[in-house]
Amino acid sequence: MKKVLGFVFVLAISLLLSYLFNSLFLNLETHTAVDQFILVFLLTCSLTWIIYFSWINANKLNINWNFRFKLEVNTWVDNLPGIILGFVFFFIYFYYGSTLNNFGVGQVDNLFDADVASWMRRISFDDVKEFEMRGPHPFTYFIFQPFGRFLNLFTNNPPLSAILFNCLVGSGCVFLAWLYIKRQFGSRVYASLIATLLGLSTSHLFFGSVIDTYIFSAFALILFLLFLQRDDKSIVTLVFAGAITFGITLTNFVQNLIAFFIARPKIKETIYFTGWVIAISLLLTFLHTVMYPASKVFFLTPDIQNEQKFFAETFEVPEWRFIGRNMYLARTVLLYTVIAPQVFILTEEVGSVIPEFRFYKISTGTFHQAQYDGLAQILVGIWLIMLGVAGVVFVWNLIRTRKADAMLTFMLCLAFNFGIHFFYGQELFLYSADWAYALIFFVAFGLAPFANNRFFQTGMLVFLILLAYHQWQFMEVILQTISTFINS
Repeated sequence: MKKVLGFVFVLAISLLLSYLFNSLFLNLETHTAVDQFILVFLLTCSLTWIIYFSWINANKLNINWNFRFKLEVNTWVDNLPGIILGFVFFFIYFYYGSTLNNFGVGQVDNLFDADVASWMRRISFDDVKEFEMRGPHPFTYFIFQPFGRFLNLFTNNPPLSAILFNCLVGSGCVFLAWLYIKRQFGSRVYASLIATLLGLSTSHLFFGSVIDTYIFSAFALILFLLFLQRDDKSIVTLVFAGAITFGITLTNFVQNLIAFFIARPKIKETIYFTGWVIAISLLLTFLHTVMYPASKVFFLTPDIQNEQKFFAETFEVPEWRFIGRNMYLARTVLLYTVIAPQVFILTEEVGSVIPEFRFYKISTGTFHQAQYDGLAQILVGIWLIMLGVAGVVFVWNLIRTRKADAMLTFMLCLAFNFGIHFFYGQELFLYSADWAYALIFFVAFGLAPFANNRFFQTGMLVFLILLAYHQWQFMEVILQTISTFINS
């Protein structure tokens, strides 16, 4: 009875606070009746969850607020190969990023639809209160601006700060991948090989250099897996990483949810985790909207309608276009993400003076997809063998043990991304960092039985050297093409 009365009291207080907040800060009366209800209802739910469960049920959430950071010398030495690898990729990404993020006027959509100029501004400029933030990124300013503005203290150059931040996060993905694989299989050599594969993948090589949101999403997704791997009874770090994922791109939280449920298949615990992440994320979204008034809100009708223009016409199109887009989606998810194909360089076709780079183009009656030739065909053949072996190992383990494991997590995350981009997006490579980690970790887990085999390690090293050479050629094509448009 006490809990029921407490809940009713908390609900009443939350409703009152929600109404007052929306009236005072979000001009509640100016919205439609439907949006007024949504605003008050969602903030009420968020506040009720946070207040009620913090009050009477914190112990059942296994929340431990005692953070302890171990700065042991042995730990640093043990992780030194991963740290060095991360630094190597930082310099690689910065080499490309310092050029690719600084060409043309109003740089938008030229580099595989990346919104370089707008995200550079959102990360490190101080004039963003009236600069629009789209709804799928609920409280990204809260995440990006502190780091960008901090780097400004040293660089006194907002564009450079944004580039540095992007490259640091890209190299951070490499280190987190190294740490994740090393903890999982206990081999620093294998961890180095897989982390290098992630760092050299087309997705991470490109978006670790070129500014947009996607490398940040990749970092949050890998960080969540790393926290989940510790198998800590506390969910504090998981809620933290989940909220970061949600705040950068809300749809990616589904991948967190998949990973959590596979690792901890308990309905009640999953509900607690989901409730905390959504409650905190909703509260931060409301606060974000107040501090940055131009931000769109993902659950309001006008902002939902604004996102419709990014959905592809999937079914009401000619058969050639339907088949072509889906083949392009499959190739992007499984191949282009890791190994760069020949890039289309478009100017007159898209009415642009500055070249646009894509992995597809459409002409009358034909959906063209980027192809492979020469060395790339050999690399793709090897990659498909690796992917095939990993698939066989996954099926065998599933039949033999009848237990869900991390490989199922990666498979479901890939399926989720395939499903969402069946309907959403044009240049699908733009989103590839959202699933690159899952694809490469799936292969890493599948090939783990060979992790300590010297012949395998040597073969993998040769593959990576050839991949590095091929990816360098791909990036050089882009650099040479834009050389006349680079800002001096």
